[in-house]
Amino acid sequence: MFGRKVGFGKKRHSLEEMKEMMRPTPDSDGVTRVFSKELWDDPERGARLRELGFHPDDPRNIQKTAQDYLAMFAAAKQRLQERTAEFNREMTARHGYCNAAPFLVIDHTIYDGENGAFLYAQLDLIGFDDWNVIMMAADMQTKQTCDLAGHPGVIPAHSEGMARRVADWKRRYDFVLETFGITATGCDGISPEQFIAEQNALRTEILEFVDRAKPLIVKELLRIQG
Repeated sequence: MFGRKVGFGKKRHSLEEMKEMMRPTPDSDGVTRVFSKELWDDPERGARLRELGFHPDDPRNIQKTAQDYLAMFAAAKQRLQERTAEFNREMTARHGYCNAAPFLVIDHTIYDGENGAFLYAQLDLIGFDDWNVIMMAADMQTKQTCDLAGHPGVIPAHSEGMARRVADWKRRYDFVLETFGITATGCDGISPEQFIAEQNALRTEILEFVDRAKPLIVKELLRIQG
């Protein structure tokens, strides 16, 4: 997520100094934490984090490694394959035939791009999970038999629009993160509670946006495909 080492003096730091201070680095025990162990020793901020239900070794407070993310995506992809197989079994039982495939609203070109890590590392939004998936027909027989939109593959115009939106979400998140960092160094900014509330609000906004987009995507595909 957004690990950092912070101090609590009154010195005002430049933006570049702030960025350097907020880079994820391991604590003395070799574990990289979102809120470092040093933070918990501060009487005020440590107490406030505990009031929010955190503790230093809370899973939410542990910075994942590259291997952790690879395993996380592999598990999510496996779950998607299992859900797809189950969907096809259920639709086949109902209609006699179904060969559906998942369509990702925020597709792999975005997750593999420069802003993709923001979604899964900062907001725990994995593209293979249900929130981002629409089941679509992989062949004409499925489209006609199961009344599903045909899978269009990657839609460049859609991907480009979503990439711009994800970039905007990331800019907003980065602004809040930097504002929280300023607070952590003793300057004016937002509190840890406000930061977490802003993070949760942005995550909810993304989930709701994708949920609204799903029927619109299907409707437009059905219109185009006839």
